[in-house]
Amino acid sequence: MVEAGAEDFRINLSHSDSTSLAKYYDILLDNNILPCIDTQGAQLRLIGFRISTPVLQIGTILSVFFGQHVPEHFQGDFLLVNHPEVVSQISAGDILKVDFGGLALRVCHQTDGLAFNMEVVASGKILLNRAIDVSGKDLKMNCLTLFDRKAIQYSISRGCKKIYASFISSAEDVLEVRSLVPGDIPIVSKIETRLALANLHDVLEVSDAILVDRGDLSRSITIPMVPMAVNNVLKVASAFQKPVYIATNILDSMMDSPVPSRAEISDLFNLLERGVSGIVLAAEAAIGKHPVPSVALTKYIIDIYKLQKDGLLGLAELPLPAPSLVGNELYQWL
Repeated sequence: MVEAGAEDFRINLSHSDSTSLAKYYDILLDNNILPCIDTQGAQLRLIGFRISTPVLQIGTILSVFFGQHVPEHFQGDFLLVNHPEVVSQISAGDILKVDFGGLALRVCHQTDGLAFNMEVVASGKILLNRAIDVSGKDLKMNCLTLFDRKAIQYSISRGCKKIYASFISSAEDVLEVRSLVPGDIPIVSKIETRLALANLHDVLEVSDAILVDRGDLSRSITIPMVPMAVNNVLKVASAFQKPVYIATNILDSMMDSPVPSRAEISDLFNLLERGVSGIVLAAEAAIGKHPVPSVALTKYIIDIYKLQKDGLLGLAELPLPAPSLVGNELYQWL
């Protein structure tokens, strides 16, 4: 992937624990790559469950606990969600939506200090670490989890290239992260919520760079508004002379297919034309079937854009990526 053009390697703490974090560090450092870490941040996530079926059906009633543990004496089906500080902000009738899988639950009533009975109102599959949103509410929660804090300390001790701070909503959030991080390690604040957009100027003031996660942002604002939000971030960040990176669905087709869609290539080029500083491949690289070709293709499109911007397209030679990097089918497609 380095040969293909990858510059940063992020360890996603939302899908890691202490053991896997150490393992990823060993692998990357053994290959002379200084890792970046991407915090869990202020996002509700499903961190545990016990259910009789992987798909919850409409009408099912179950308990949802907030915190790190479920009482030992509890015998029924349950979901376990992080960030217990949000409990006081959740009320009967609220709708909790689980990631993009369609599962939704309505709060029936609170059963004790950190638990609620909830009814499934839209069926869906249960998967660990999925993000959860409460419809219509911007919940106030800690910008760093306990694991984030431990992981930051660990990463600093082993060397860290950048901190990608997830679900930043204010300058205060960035400054809290900065209080744990030496000044020579850049903080990239991730714009993923309406609050982050509302406080964009303040966030930019204290951030080294910005990453717009189009996927998470689309859970906070409507999908048709996402391109306009990206444009606004690019304009404001340009005035602050801060880099902007874009993530999510860059080369989504290549999760399975060896070649991208033409629309994805156009989207990628248009992002560069609008002033994006860098492209972040997330699922394409982490769980896709063609991680190296995805990186090589992205780098190739960036190189084409740079030649065009410098007025050299057609004058300077730009060799195709090697078939060993992109695969024969994509090589022929190019």
